[in-house]
Amino acid sequence: MRAAAIDIGSNTTLALLAEADGGELRTVRDTITLNQLGAAVDQAGEFPRDIIALNVDLLNEILRDFRRDGAEAFAICGTAALRRARNAAEFNSAVQQILGLHVEVLSGRDEAALTFAGAISGREIFPNERIGVIDLGGGSTEVILGRGTVPVESTSIDFGAVSLSGSFVRSDPASPGELAELRQTLHLRLPLLVGNLRGRELPWTLVGGTAVTLAMLKRGLRVYDPLAVSGIFLSGTDMDALITGFGGKSAAELQSLPGMPPGRGKYILAGAILLRELFTILQIEEGMVSERGLRHGLWLAKFSEQGVR
Repeated sequence: MRAAAIDIGSNTTLALLAEADGGELRTVRDTITLNQLGAAVDQAGEFPRDIIALNVDLLNEILRDFRRDGAEAFAICGTAALRRARNAAEFNSAVQQILGLHVEVLSGRDEAALTFAGAISGREIFPNERIGVIDLGGGSTEVILGRGTVPVESTSIDFGAVSLSGSFVRSDPASPGELAELRQTLHLRLPLLVGNLRGRELPWTLVGGTAVTLAMLKRGLRVYDPLAVSGIFLSGTDMDALITGFGGKSAAELQSLPGMPPGRGKYILAGAILLRELFTILQIEEGMVSERGLRHGLWLAKFSEQGVR
């Protein structure tokens, strides 16, 4: 059976069309669409009606295209933006009434568990192998430690690339003072949020738009290619060089960099600084980027015979 899993994030809506391949999944289509949800919530605390209408239209296009490609079932989840918006129920009601589908708003804990399952899917994992996953999104960031295929410890941080940009980057380009304030805030807050996870010597997997974009820029990829992105390693030194290169550039200049995904230029600097600070606090030397994540975990949980283990 072909089925689709859709992740409504704070900056993008990620949609996966796949079919079962044994206990795993085989990707048929994997799409990324800008949705503007996180920025809207940060400005008003709720979704304006035009943003709700825009997102219902975007979902309708995804459903139409995927049904044309053989999709028989759909699972849709929402994350940080839908957790924070005061009128999230209005958004969910519009999707239910117009499209006939239910949006499951995930808790941070459930988001972390499904992200972990998705990030390690398609890989050979030994039963007692220890693995770390960082999912840096637009509105939240999940840090998960697992043993084998089971997440053991996790924390969900209630900010990401979009929300940090909205809170700290008030000029264009970002001023040195704004970036210093961002770094100082992260330096103070992150140890309290992830301190119990630090000092673990284990392989780390990096997922989410910020990590994928940094990998593309490091490798000089001009077009997103999941097979080319997956397996690229990012080190602290890599991120330092990229962050230095971003300095003094406007959002439009960052957006024009070869390989910058649509709509990412405005948020890449804050996201990169957050990921770099996490590397420092968690004592990570390097992490491997994966294009898999929450949508893959959601697909396995809803449509795989074995579910998420």
